[in-house]
Amino acid sequence: MTPARLLELRDVRVSFGHETAEPVLHIDELALHHGEFLGLVGESGAGKTTTGLTVLGLTRHAGARVTGSIRLADEELVGMAGRRLRRLRGSVMALIPQNPAAAFSPVLPVGVTVLRTLRLHGCGRAEARRRAVAGLERVGLPAGHLSRYPHQLSGGQLQRVAIALASALRTRLLIADEPTSALDVTTQAQICALLAELRAAHGTAVLFISHDLALLAGLCDRIAVLHRGRVIEDRPAADLVATPHDPLTRRLLAAAPRLGGLPVRGEEGRDGSGGGVVGGA
Repeated sequence: MTPARLLELRDVRVSFGHETAEPVLHIDELALHHGEFLGLVGESGAGKTTTGLTVLGLTRHAGARVTGSIRLADEELVGMAGRRLRRLRGSVMALIPQNPAAAFSPVLPVGVTVLRTLRLHGCGRAEARRRAVAGLERVGLPAGHLSRYPHQLSGGQLQRVAIALASALRTRLLIADEPTSALDVTTQAQICALLAELRAAHGTAVLFISHDLALLAGLCDRIAVLHRGRVIEDRPAADLVATPHDPLTRRLLAAAPRLGGLPVRGEEGRDGSGGGVVGGA
């Protein structure tokens, strides 16, 4: 049985500037099921981040005009009141930002932001503290980092705090915008394992935005390819990697040197070996 859809975009257009401006994003259809990992890949400027921010309702602050339908857990997000959207952010959906510094006030310890956010979404003081400490432990940071200011943490450490907060919220949808780009390979693997744990424990679905097609192939159930604001391919990860249909997808694959010998999600057991590879000799 196909899992129920958690997120569904239909005929979504996003434009900026004057009323007759061409849309920078035009998604005919894109869906994410409960507990599914969907990778979103494309060249720079394709609209990947805009897609994620539009779902979160954050393009409004930049004066975007959004039309069409975005449904999350049977609620229509396009045209939703700002107060209701703010309640959904953190309780039903959350963002792991590409630039973690933007998520924290420079004049407050990061723990203040983490604990305030958790308490805003229903955690008591003790439970918020417990979740915050557990979240840091999952990403390999000691609890003492909660008392540090953003400038006292490296970019990678700050990103891990942002990921710890997102995991502690236990939302049904995570929008991860290049969440591992500032991290070393070992920590990248740790974060991907954490996201898999969230799916197993809470049924969390993830929209994983990345330029790294090799990473998406190993992590995601499906991959959607964006080009100039439109989805040009949306297929199971193993199928897309094995038989790309669009020339852009083939170019993206050619530009991903780590795909050689990399296990691809969905390939397990196809040849009886217990795991598949892409580009293996």
